[in-house]
Amino acid sequence: MPSLSPAIYRFCRGILRYTWAWLHPVRAEGLEHLPALGPAIICPKHQRWEDILAVGLALPPPLHYIAKAELFVIPFQREFLRALGGVPVDRQNPRATLSSFRQLLPLLKQQAYVVLFPEGTYVRGRVGPGRHRLVQMILKLQEKNGLPPLPFVPVGLTYEPRPRSSGWRVVVRVGKPLLASGPKDAPAFTQAIMEDIALLCQGPEKIGGMAPDIAANYILRG
Repeated sequence: MPSLSPAIYRFCRGILRYTWAWLHPVRAEGLEHLPALGPAIICPKHQRWEDILAVGLALPPPLHYIAKAELFVIPFQREFLRALGGVPVDRQNPRATLSSFRQLLPLLKQQAYVVLFPEGTYVRGRVGPGRHRLVQMILKLQEKNGLPPLPFVPVGLTYEPRPRSSGWRVVVRVGKPLLASGPKDAPAFTQAIMEDIALLCQGPEKIGGMAPDIAANYILRG
């Protein structure tokens, strides 16, 4: 079972603020859209490994990251990643994947914030298609275990070059949460998430416009 260590998480985030974030300053926008209490599924754009650091620095609560199982093979590395909130998922074996996703149930019941990169891999220069089966498995957990509708929070990331520096200025934009009624909605719902991520990656002038029709069907009202 995943066992995030709050002390290790805070310690590592503090180090990153004075090292990595010194070279690559991170600015968060739209934090008012982040649910005040979990559970919630955070769905960021994925274009490089540094996305994990940027999202972890931008969002205030501790985050649990769904990650590929291959990262958890080496014993010390496995325990360290678990302490930082890593949740191993075997993406090569469908049955193992389903079993892996069951690890999320106690986390969701504990009102955790879980990060799922819906593209499933790095996609640079554009927003790739979302993997609706990953979203569908979470929606199955929601349906089979009587959980309230889980908010899926789209997150856009932009890396802007810094003048006279080898680093970037990273902007993390949080969008309005989306809700789905059940796993049968997964394909269209995943597309809605990806549409919002694409808008969030383009900047505030795009976000201010009307939401795409398909995404508007899933926006959390109120």
